[in-house]
Amino acid sequence: MTQKEKNFIEFVKHQCFEYGVKCRLKNVKYLKLSGNIKCSGYFDSELPELVVAINRKDWIEILVHEYCHLTQWVEKIPLWDKSATSLAKVDDWLGGQEVRGISRHLGIARDLELDNEKRAVALIQEWGLKVDVEHYIRKANAYVQFYNYMGISRRWSKPGNSPYSNENIINEMPDKFNMNYKKMSKKVENVFKRENI
Repeated sequence: MTQKEKNFIEFVKHQCFEYGVKCRLKNVKYLKLSGNIKCSGYFDSELPELVVAINRKDWIEILVHEYCHLTQWVEKIPLWDKSATSLAKVDDWLGGQEVRGISRHLGIARDLELDNEKRAVALIQEWGLKVDVEHYIRKANAYVQFYNYMGISRRWSKPGNSPYSNENIINEMPDKFNMNYKKMSKKVENVFKRENI
């Protein structure tokens, strides 16, 4: 762990303390959520807590990403409030329930993640963290597009084959935030299908 990473961890812990958020950095590869969904980290404003699996090579990226969700919550951005309902509706839909307006809910979740990924890149650069920013943006684009793909697949990705860990998908993504995020292109959709995301 570099000194910059240690400093960033202390910063995040301090910010969590300031805002009354429990910060848990767990020495595991994945966290298990409801419905058998596994993830590498999350920020929950209801509890509130920020939790990150740190027994993985990309842990610093995940910590930055989840911390940026905390900043969205603290700043009370309009997307954060809208997303509370939409993320619950997406979870219900992925669990098999019929949900009216699922495209709108997926779009709100997608737009929240896009805002968050842009914040994460700015923070990585600000702190000088040892992260390949161009590669991170490719992974971020894959993750944001995944919300469009869920509208087709109606499932979350498997832990070993997520869009942001699948190099074939990552390599198809641009290294800038310059995609059409409202609609997935046929080319990108085909890559997601081919890779069985």
